[in-house]
Amino acid sequence: MWSALVNLMSKFLTFFYNLTVNMGFPSYGWAIILFTVVVRLLLFPLNLKQAKAMKVQQILQPRVTQLQQQYKNSPEILNREMMALYKKYKANPMSGCLPLLIQMPILFALFNCLREYQFDQVGTSFFWLPNMNNPDPTWILPILVAGSSYLQSKVSMAAQPPQAGQMQSMQVTMLYVMPLMLGFMTRNFSAGLALYWTAYNSMGFLMQIVTNYIVKNSHEDIKKEIEDDQLREELERAERAKVKAKAKAEGKARREAQPRTQPKKNNKKQGPEDDRGKPLDFDDFE
Repeated sequence: MWSALVNLMSKFLTFFYNLTVNMGFPSYGWAIILFTVVVRLLLFPLNLKQAKAMKVQQILQPRVTQLQQQYKNSPEILNREMMALYKKYKANPMSGCLPLLIQMPILFALFNCLREYQFDQVGTSFFWLPNMNNPDPTWILPILVAGSSYLQSKVSMAAQPPQAGQMQSMQVTMLYVMPLMLGFMTRNFSAGLALYWTAYNSMGFLMQIVTNYIVKNSHEDIKKEIEDDQLREELERAERAKVKAKAKAEGKARREAQPRTQPKKNNKKQGPEDDRGKPLDFDDFE
């Protein structure tokens, strides 16, 4: 199945090359660029869906943290409350992973297709590149790969909340170290594969800007609704605390207003033994 997917990618690339031939300028370089643009546009809905799902999770994260602290000793209640939260705002923690799982096989197949593709002699030169089968002798493409990777990572991280600690270190690595590694690796890749990578990252940079704009505007209503719900819950908790404090104060006032109970009278009847110690009354003997 994997080989069939790679062969399908090869047929698509050949189709775009034949398209340039019919247009009168046979060029594998333009065929790769057209192919990359079409693949990016086809995958855009999946990328947008993934971005929206991640944005909802980001907005809900403070509520999730609050629930985890509130019900840390009651796992069953925590799961029920979290499911109700996700259901209310139509969020699915797994929805952000599904588009990525669908894209990865396509992208890897496309990568293998261009790595193993045998370019014909006609149309293999492209601007300063003498042949698509060989690495770029000028190192211009590796530099473009590194630069486009940096730009795509930069605009992608702009849509994420600021991180701290280890996560911040990982972001710095992804932003600076990874593009340099990609640029260094592509110096030995074929020019066709390096050109694809440059076009793919450049399209990703442009489409990420569009994605950030769409996601930001489409989630303003959800963000406002969540903030309103939090404010309403805080007001309700404050009102309940106020009522409870008032009832407690009234109960204390009633207890203080009640008269103190009088000491109980000793109604115990005196018996014979109770006369001991009394002066004798001689009249009792008459």
